[in-house]
Amino acid sequence: MNKVKNSEQPKAAPAYQNRVTLVGYLGRNPEQLEGRAVLSLATKTSWKPKDSDEWQSRSEWHRVVAWPPLAEAVRSLAKGDHVIIEGELRSNERSDLYRVNDETYVPTKVRVWDIRARSIRKLVRKKKAAKPATAAA
Repeated sequence: MNKVKNSEQPKAAPAYQNRVTLVGYLGRNPEQLEGRAVLSLATKTSWKPKDSDEWQSRSEWHRVVAWPPLAEAVRSLAKGDHVIIEGELRSNERSDLYRVNDETYVPTKVRVWDIRARSIRKLVRKKKAAKPATAAA
């Protein structure tokens, strides 16, 4: 009996992966800062609770940073544009002052999360066809 050797080994999953894909609308025009572009992206999640007939939703705002040459490419985008953004999640720690009362502030470390964009594409939605007018009887 001849045994056939399979030269292709199954590929293992990567040990690490940091990939984000977001689809949403720009909340303002891209802001150009020191060679990079910063975008504000809104996404929305909707659900219908089992005990209700009413839909609920939650909007999230994401800070997206694009570095050259992508920063130059997003200059033509504008508030309200529908976009898909692919990139990776990044965190940074900064110091901030936390207000305890009217006169007291305490220095506090704050972790902020950004999306570092690898690609940004503008999406164009097809317009709905106009419904034909019906003749009144």
